[in-house]
Amino acid sequence: MTKPRVLLAWEGGAGRGPIVTLKVVAEALGDACIYDAALCRMDHAAEIAPLCELAFPGAVLWHNETRRREAGNPKAATWGEFLGDLNFGDPQFLITQVGWWLTTIKARQSNLLVGDFSPVALLAARLAGIAAVAVGTGYSVPPADMDTFPVLIPEFATRIYDEATLVKTVNAALGHFGGLPLSRLPDIYAQALSMPRTIAALDPYVGLRSEMPLPPLNTALPRLEGGGDEIFIYFSTSERDDAELMAAILSLDVPVRIYMPGITVELASQLAAAGHVVERAAVAAEDIGRRSRLMLHAGQHGSLCLGLGLGLVQIAFPQHLEQLCHARAAEALGTVDIIEKNRLDSDGIRAAILRAYHDADRQQLARAVSDRLYPSLFGDIHALVRERILPLLA
Repeated sequence: MTKPRVLLAWEGGAGRGPIVTLKVVAEALGDACIYDAALCRMDHAAEIAPLCELAFPGAVLWHNETRRREAGNPKAATWGEFLGDLNFGDPQFLITQVGWWLTTIKARQSNLLVGDFSPVALLAARLAGIAAVAVGTGYSVPPADMDTFPVLIPEFATRIYDEATLVKTVNAALGHFGGLPLSRLPDIYAQALSMPRTIAALDPYVGLRSEMPLPPLNTALPRLEGGGDEIFIYFSTSERDDAELMAAILSLDVPVRIYMPGITVELASQLAAAGHVVERAAVAAEDIGRRSRLMLHAGQHGSLCLGLGLGLVQIAFPQHLEQLCHARAAEALGTVDIIEKNRLDSDGIRAAILRAYHDADRQQLARAVSDRLYPSLFGDIHALVRERILPLLA
């Protein structure tokens, strides 16, 4: 019997998160399927390539700032606004993108598409008549059963796109390939199995989903009472370009361990000269929990969940709206601080880091919050993935 072929799709964004999520899906389904991966970025492709027959560069969604700049640069208020910025108002762009995915689905003889941040790939799967699964965080996997996409962060509520107009553009692209039209923009996700990994406390669409999210962490982690004495720092994209932030980190005189994929030799040397440990590969969660007292990162959903699971105080330095949205939700739990860009100089950032590092009451609260959230943070991800996806291949 021929094994079904699964196309793992990733269309936009940065960081390791989508690769990690797609890899978990492939690992969960195991030898039952054959995998291909079409990736918008190949930075971390080596992590998933061993599971695939072929891993290759895929169609890319790119951020078009023209219209937002002309409107005075308001922040994107909704997921629909974000899709507008990704050229969903341009029918020829969508036709080109959909066409690429249709050609790839046919060439790889795909029976199922699993997409992380891949809305155009989901449309192509619909046209190709194959099953699809939308994976990612709660933020990037919106539920389909909404008339419009809601505002995600209250102070950013300006809309510069009309969703009805965007729907007409999407329908023009679907019609080009003989597809049926959508009634509303969230219908992009209507025919895909929705499988985000998140917890209610971090989900911007909590209460609007018909399907339960999967827990965000794979296995339960040991939490040591009292923890370690290190600050663990994970900076994966533009954090290193913030001169004040990096100056604050270089000035820290407490134990620091940092993992920064793609770090330059010069920056690694500066950090080492400051007495900090620079890791060249991802650090095991168990080691972070054993060694650390405080976590610093950009507010990535996975990092926030890891810190919550380990019972650690965290400081987030959001680089974009998704990170800010998740960090705001985590901040409400009382164990995460947010330092936004250009709000503090290096001395202010350093002082905030050291306050959190030495705050025994916050550390105790972090462990209590972890105890409360533990059941929703962890689960047998492989079993849950098989339970939900294998029926699509029957």
